[in-house]
Amino acid sequence: MKRVLTLVLPILLSAFALVACSNDSDDSSASSASEHGGDHMMTDMPSMSMPMSMPAGAREIVISDFKYTLPGTFAPGEQVTVRNDDTAEHTVTADTGDLFDVEVEPGATATFTVPGQPGTFAFHCTYHPNMVGTLEVR
Repeated sequence: MKRVLTLVLPILLSAFALVACSNDSDDSSASSASEHGGDHMMTDMPSMSMPMSMPAGAREIVISDFKYTLPGTFAPGEQVTVRNDDTAEHTVTADTGDLFDVEVEPGATATFTVPGQPGTFAFHCTYHPNMVGTLEVR
């Protein structure tokens, strides 16, 4: 872990320094350079606040404060992203059968496919039995 921090920390600090430097210039020169096809250092860098693994239009189940938040109903066979905003590992595990079971590390995301048939499917976290939810597939 210490070695990873030693390697990653300088990269992150450099990236933040570049962002800070690019914000020091006035906005008219930055927009002028990009409008005229000029190189602007930050135009090719992805936003650090956007999740890179989530496709446009994807919906997600969010785990926060040891609770599930679902975006509504799902289509049969839909791919769903699970985002774990907690500091503990969680799962989204079907109560019956093995329809779905996904493990999500703290601060990470995972995907799974909802059942291919319509219905209401109860689920829980295998690590925290008080965490329960219902997946509606229509």
